[in-house]
This record gives sequence, structure tokens and C-alpha cells, in this order.
Amino acid sequence: MKNLGVFADYTWGAQLPKFERYNLIYGDNGSGKTTLSRLFECLEVGAHDDYPTLEYRIESESGDIVHGRAAHRKVRVFNADYVQLNIGPIDGALKPILVVGEENKAIADELVIEQAEISSRTQLINAAKDAISTLETSRGKVFTAIAKTISEATSGSTVRNYRKNNAEAAFAKLTADLTLSAAALELRRATLRQEPMDDVASPSELQVTVGDSAVTITVAVSSLLQEASRLCSRSAISDAIHRLRDHPDIASWVEQGHALHRQHGSTDCEFCGQPVPTERWSRLEAHFSTEDQALKSAIEACAASIGALMAPLNAVVLPDRLALYSDLRDRYDAAVAAWQAAKQEADRQVQAVLERLAAKLAARTEALSFDLEVDLSAVAEAHAALAAVIKDQNEKTAGLGQASDKARAEIEQHYLTSIKADVADCDQKIRDKQDQITLATEGTAAEGKPSLEALQTSTAEKRAQISNAHKAGERLTKLLHTFLGRSELVFNSSDEGYRVLRNGRVAKRLSEGERTAIAFIYFIVQLEDQDFDLADGIVVIDDPVSSLDASSVYQAFGFLKAAVKGAKQVFILTHNFSFLRLLLNWLQTLPRAERKSAFYMLVCRTDADSRTSTIGALDKALIDHPTEYHFLFKVLARFQNDGTIAGCYHIPNVARKVLETFLDFQAPAPEKLHAKLNSVTFDEAKKSAIYKFSNDLSHRTGQGFEPGLVQESQKNAAYLLEMIKELAPAHYDGMMASIA
Repeated sequence: MKNLGVFADYTWGAQLPKFERYNLIYGDNGSGKTTLSRLFECLEVGAHDDYPTLEYRIESESGDIVHGRAAHRKVRVFNADYVQLNIGPIDGALKPILVVGEENKAIADELVIEQAEISSRTQLINAAKDAISTLETSRGKVFTAIAKTISEATSGSTVRNYRKNNAEAAFAKLTADLTLSAAALELRRATLRQEPMDDVASPSELQVTVGDSAVTITVAVSSLLQEASRLCSRSAISDAIHRLRDHPDIASWVEQGHALHRQHGSTDCEFCGQPVPTERWSRLEAHFSTEDQALKSAIEACAASIGALMAPLNAVVLPDRLALYSDLRDRYDAAVAAWQAAKQEADRQVQAVLERLAAKLAARTEALSFDLEVDLSAVAEAHAALAAVIKDQNEKTAGLGQASDKARAEIEQHYLTSIKADVADCDQKIRDKQDQITLATEGTAAEGKPSLEALQTSTAEKRAQISNAHKAGERLTKLLHTFLGRSELVFNSSDEGYRVLRNGRVAKRLSEGERTAIAFIYFIVQLEDQDFDLADGIVVIDDPVSSLDASSVYQAFGFLKAAVKGAKQVFILTHNFSFLRLLLNWLQTLPRAERKSAFYMLVCRTDADSRTSTIGALDKALIDHPTEYHFLFKVLARFQNDGTIAGCYHIPNVARKVLETFLDFQAPAPEKLHAKLNSVTFDEAKKSAIYKFSNDLSHRTGQGFEPGLVQESQKNAAYLLEMIKELAPAHYDGMMASIA
């Protein structure tokens, strides 16, 4: 996206998951939610009047969507623009929603005639299709019968599973007729009674994968032995602990324990429960140095690659000797014996190399000699001998098979020729019925008969013309009463559209909550309009709970779920954390087959010149915890000053929210923030700094950016966390653990 408000120059992150069927986007006010919804809104036409220089490219399952070109799907967007455009001050008529209506007499009479024509043609088409189905069944029986005959005639010594579909496929390829005499037919059947043996699979290739390429094991082993020799000659430089260096078994045990203690954050010995001295930790860190660990990883990787050399040898499957012709079995037995001996020797040599690498793994601080070899020439020779025997076997079979195949093909051709007349008769009758279907479907321009599609389009247009909005108005009113829990507001239908009445009079001075409710109900019913196919459309909803009280938030959530469940794709944007939790719980508890959802958040950065937003994955703290406090605490705890105003601009607001929430529980009194802060026991100078920073810098002063913001942010964030830790250490430790 380029030149779209706060999305001045945005590209989708490589690690960001792609959009799913349900997409939830969370962001503060001003972070770009409505701006993003405007992008979706302009997709139907490919441009937006408010952003004449807008550029975008969106990847979709049917190709890229770019500016200047309308998207192939319809999009319905609920946002502040929608409320203003469709609702405004509620002093005009709303556009009718055509769902169902009463018939207009003149158009209805034409509709009856067209529907009768459609019905007549449909019946003719269905009858022709039924006749075609019967003819195709008869045609199929011809092929079923001849397939049985061909199967019996060609069974010979090699049984062939020949069915109707085989006969049809062969008939379609038939290029010439062939009628055999009884003697010629019997001669070809005798040929089939000869007994060739089945082909035998050649032994699989002795290859391993190196990088992206497959190479022979003889090539691979050479480079791997060089690598093993090089690794054995290396020694990791570390501040070695002599006892661990001299006793590899103890070193291995301590190394595993050291890793486990680091993984679990243990400061006490998990074996004896005593605190581990800091000096001891430092010595262990030095012993198991980065270089040492890198060498360890390299040795383990090399050992794994060398161990994998036996995989292609073990994958070779040796056929049973009885699967070969008798005159080849002695050669085959000798080749098998040579193969097994060569494989056993190769395995012994590989194991010796692995044992040497294992020794090196236990003694990484010293160089070891390496004078081992893995000679696979005997393996390659034995493998080639096996392949040669099997090649001779298959070539002998091919010679017998070619004569059988020719005889079988001629028998098949003979019997397929015998059914040509019957098949041609069925095909002609089927074509006649297909011509009837074509005439009924396409019509005849010369006789003024429109196509079936044109008739169906005409009837659809006439239904739309004779529809009215009364029924939709009743549905709007019923939903509004359910949403608000009261019944004084109604949608009154007229030829002009809808007017909102309160107690029978035109509604005036509607509350923001009532305006939002009316707009949202109108949007939901509009999704059922004849002009929008929900199953093929995209629905975008931006902050539908704005200005609603707590009870109405649940109503909006219930209406939203019901309205979008049949949509092709859904995008929901919100800044309301309570509404976010409702949406997360809903999407995370959908049946597994429908649980196609993705969660995002908008992050806005502000500097002296501009604001820019980016789309990122929804923070895990917002998903896992029921309040926003965990997320804000996490932001504060992980804050690192980068020296820019943009990097610090949000910290005073975050600090104030964390401070307010913490003091609500630490000092639960009705006083204001300043009084609550004064009531807790903590360094007075630091408390004053915390209050000035979180209060003064979290409000707009009209004086521009505070010059001290960058310097004060890191210091006061640390003061606030220090105060929380001192006043509520258990709470602080729990919060730090939850965001780890």
C-alpha cells in the first residue's frame, strides 16, 4: 500500500501469516483501522476519490488485485464512512433493500409467460438428458459385454483385468478394422498361453542427498571422511575445567545438566538443592564455550550424515530368487552373497568412523588422529552385479511379452470391430438428443426465441422490479427492537425507501448509540440484498461497537456472528478490548473444520513530521490474558530506548494505564491518581518523576513534542517497574513470568 494515509509505504511482512477466512485486526484509535477499511471499500472500483495517488497490490487466490482494476468479488464495508453515507443525520430516506415483494400486475403477467417457457424448455432438456442417460447405459452394456469377451479371450497364461472402461478407451483409439478368421483367432490365443515371468524391479540407486542434489554414496563418503578428519584435528578453545576435560563421561553429564539449568532458569543445583556459586556458573559457561558448542554441533551433524550412508544400502530390496528364470538363479545367488558381505563390511567401517567421532565429541578440547577409511567399491560392484542379473531377467521377459502383447492387441481389435455398428447407432441417437438440448438452451435468433439464460435473466429482473421493501423494513424493525431492547424506533417503508420513526414521528436527536445500532442493523440486512451474494463476497466491519453501552456490545457481537457466518471472507477491526475478547473466544472455539482464522494488530508510530502504521501479528499477551494490563505491562517491561521520539512517544500513555490499573488494586480508594500515588510507600523523588511523566506527557498540551521525552522514557519506565516490584513483589514476579 502506498499513499493511503498512515500507510504511506507499507509492504506485507515476510513472517506475517496470510489472511484466512476470518481475520481479526486490533488497534488503538488513530492506528489506521478505518483507513485500512477504506482500502477494502475501493476494491470494487479499483480507486478511491479521497486518495487519488493510492497504489496497492493484493495477492489473492485468483491473481493479484491492483489499483486501477476492479476486483472480481463484491465487498461490503461497515465503517464511519458507511454510517455517514447511509445514515447521516437520519433526516432523509434510506435506500430500499430489495429482498422479497408483491407482484405488479403487468410485469407479473409477462413473468408467468416467461416462467412457463422456462418450465417447458427445462422439461424438454430433462427428458432429453434422461434419454441420453438411457442410451449411454445401453452403449455401456455393449462395452461391458465385449469387455468380458475380450477378457476371456486374452486371459491366456497371464490374467488380464479387462473391464468396460478399458474397452471404451481402446475403441476411442481404434484407427482400423480387423476381422480374424477362427483359425487366426485361435493361433493368437495360443500365443497368449505361453508363460513369461513378471518383470523384477531393479535395486534402488545407492544415492544420498547432499544439499539440494542427489549424489552417489561413493562421492558422498569421500567428502564426509575429509570432514570427519578435519573435525577430529580441531580443538575448541575454552577455559577448560580440568576434571571435566580429563573425565569425558562426567563432562557429558555436567553439560546436559548445565543446559537444563539454563532452560529452566534454575539458580540452585537441581541435584542437591544448594545455590550454585556465581564463580562456578562462570567457569561452566567458559568451559562450554560458543566455539565448543559449534564444534559439538558440527561433529554431531557429520556423524548423522555418515550414519545416513547405510540408509540407501538398507533400502535395497532383494527379490525372491524364485521370481527369476531358473537359468539365472545361480548368478543371482552369487551376487546376493557378494552384496551382503560387502554391505556388512561397509557397516563395520561406518561404525568405526562413528565411534571415532563419538570419542571426539567427548574430547573436544584436544585434537584426535583420524586414519579410518570407508571403502564402498565392493558395495558398488555387488550392486552392479545384482542390477545386471535383473536386467537379463527383464530383457528375457520383454522378448516373450512383445509377442503376447501383439496377439492380445489383435484379439482386442477384432472384437472391438464387431461392435462398431451398434456403437455408431447409439452415438447418433445421443447426438440427436444433444441437439435438442442445444436448441432449448440457446434458442433461435431467426425465430425470435431467446436463450434459456436470457429468459432466466429476464425473469430475475422482473422479480426485482416487482419487489418492494416492506418485508425488509419489517425485518429491520424487528432486529432493531432486539438490539436496543425497546420498541419506540421503527423503519417505515415507502416508495422512497425507509424513514426511521420514533413513536410514529420522524426520529430526531438520536443518540450516538442509536445511530450506531441503526447503521449496523441496516448493514446486516443489506448483506441479504439481491445485489450481493454473501457466499461469494467479502465483509469488512470496522468498530461496530463504537458508542454502544456494555449490554449492546453483546447484542452487536451476536448479530455479527449470525450475519457473517456464510461469507466467503470476513475482516473485523476493533479497538475495544472487551469486544476483542468476545471475537477471540468465538473464533478459537469454532468447529475445527471452520477454524480458519488469523489475528493481527495495528502498530502506529508517531514522530514530529508524520504518523505511520504497520500490520503485525496480534501480541500473544492480548490472546492469552483477559485484560489489556498484561500487554501494557509487557510493553513497559521490554521497552528499550532507541533514542528517537517515535520510539518513545507511546510510553507515557502506556505508563499511565499501567500505573492506574496497578494503583486501583494496590490503593483501592476513590481518590484521583495523584492522591493514590502519594498513599503508597516508595521513594518520594521517584514517585514525583513517575507522576509528572505519566500524567503530563500522556496528555496533549498544544506545545508540540516535549524535548525531554526521549531522556525521560527509559528512566521513568524503570522507576514504575521498580515501584511495582517493591510494593507487590509476588505480583511483579508473576507478571514477569507471564510475559517471558
